[in-house]
Amino acid sequence: MRKATIALLCAGAPIAIACSSGGSTTGPGAQDNSTTASGKKTIILEVKGPAKADITYGLGTDTSQANGAKLPWKKTLTASSSDVLNIAQVSAQNSASGTITCTITVNGKIVKTNKSEGQFAIVDCTTDAL
Repeated sequence: MRKATIALLCAGAPIAIACSSGGSTTGPGAQDNSTTASGKKTIILEVKGPAKADITYGLGTDTSQANGAKLPWKKTLTASSSDVLNIAQVSAQNSASGTITCTITVNGKIVKTNKSEGQFAIVDCTTDAL
């Protein structure tokens, strides 16, 4: 799965690969697979850090970029329960030194969080199928 994420990022736009420290952790509790009454899931992607970041994000096979985005950054997406590939992803490259963090929340529950440290560090959060 990790290789597929890197391939997806590289296919979307050129991005400098940098080494980073920090570990990957999942949020408290298990993956939230519940849907709202309308059969949709609300997905919130967040990136926090000291200044700005180049951010690549998406749901399923659709990806977008927010280059030079001021942090903290937040994007709300909606997924239908009938979507075949419901995988949310956010990746960000730090423009300054310090810690950069990504978080994915589904229907109000944190399902993935990760952090990296250092100048030009890259952080990535990818969910399992929603």
